[in-house]
Amino acid sequence: MTLKDMIFRDCILTDVRAADQEDALRQIFEALYKAGKVKESFYNAVLKRETEYPTGLALPHCNVAIPHVVPEHVNSSALGIAVLREPVLFRQMDNHDLTTEVRIIFSIALGREGKQIEVLQSIMKMVLEKDMIHAILKAGSPEEIEMILRKVG
Repeated sequence: MTLKDMIFRDCILTDVRAADQEDALRQIFEALYKAGKVKESFYNAVLKRETEYPTGLALPHCNVAIPHVVPEHVNSSALGIAVLREPVLFRQMDNHDLTTEVRIIFSIALGREGKQIEVLQSIMKMVLEKDMIHAILKAGSPEEIEMILRKVG
């Protein structure tokens, strides 16, 4: 299971208006759920995990969040992506007392067949590439983001 295998156009959201972190995560969940990738329990599991293990990352080019849960909430592996119009606050992964304004969310829905470490490594490699992040931020459609990600994933 590579990152490319987890990219589905109907799980990519662009120009997302979200009131806060929960709203942004809900919108990603709805796309994943509508596509049949996750179970109804996925959303609450993501929220619960965020309180225990925050996923916000302050990075040089663009702050991101990489929420994920255990496979029991997943039907089949997929990557839910939301590019936010305005940033929302996430607590930082490396310092739970700090928050960071996140513009891109990569929500990992990894089934039992997936390898979490490899998927996380692929995403980390991608988010550290300035040109990649800027291309995702500028993309005007899920199709564009899908093409960008398929070149790397």
